[in-house]
Amino acid sequence: MSWHFKEVRVITSVEAIKSNLHTAIDQVGSALDSCGEPDRAVSIMAVTKTHPAEVAAMAVKAGVTLLGENRVSEGGRKIKALGKDAAEFHMIGPIHTGEVRQAVRDFHWIDSVGRLKIAKEIARRTILKGEEQPGILIEVNTSGEESKHGFNPDYPLLRDVLGEIGELGLRVSGMMTVGPLGGSEQDTSEAFALLRNLKDRLERDCGYDLPELSMGMSDDFVLAVAEGATTIRLGRYLFGPRQSR
Repeated sequence: MSWHFKEVRVITSVEAIKSNLHTAIDQVGSALDSCGEPDRAVSIMAVTKTHPAEVAAMAVKAGVTLLGENRVSEGGRKIKALGKDAAEFHMIGPIHTGEVRQAVRDFHWIDSVGRLKIAKEIARRTILKGEEQPGILIEVNTSGEESKHGFNPDYPLLRDVLGEIGELGLRVSGMMTVGPLGGSEQDTSEAFALLRNLKDRLERDCGYDLPELSMGMSDDFVLAVAEGATTIRLGRYLFGPRQSR
């Protein structure tokens, strides 16, 4: 499967974001048609990493309902500026134990739980201290790259991880992965298919309910949709190049 991207530029208007969003929706629809699943729902998350709160607000006005952030502190500032009810806010980057308190307070979802230590701290903050539990996805490193965050894509390991997280009193709603950096279409599709197959096996053999598969970004979301993604994460595709810090 091949696709073409238009040239990207820094986005400065609601209408430009809306146009890019509609183009993404069309590409998702075409991918669903191609894989014979035209009725499957796929959500589009706008990733506003390094973009100011004003751009995140534009995305919401353009029709985006999910906003993803890679850094707890940066995301927290934007959530404070926009208001927590402005969108559904997802933490999608790796977090440290000391950041869990703020992440639980500010974000509706933590999609990047890639260590048991983080799950235990979320449980401590929510169950023992009575704070509201965010939605949780576990992150899996399906590409095997050392630079990537997440659990190894090993079925027995993930089965045990989900069991331990369940014993903590937390509910996991699905899984997240990042495709291989600079990988071929085949390598990328295989990484996404691996996550889907792990999800299916964990549901079939262990009875887990894992409806969410967050995978696919600006350069590979069509491949992710073809392999079963329920949420794709788009930054540059919607907004143009990231702003330098």
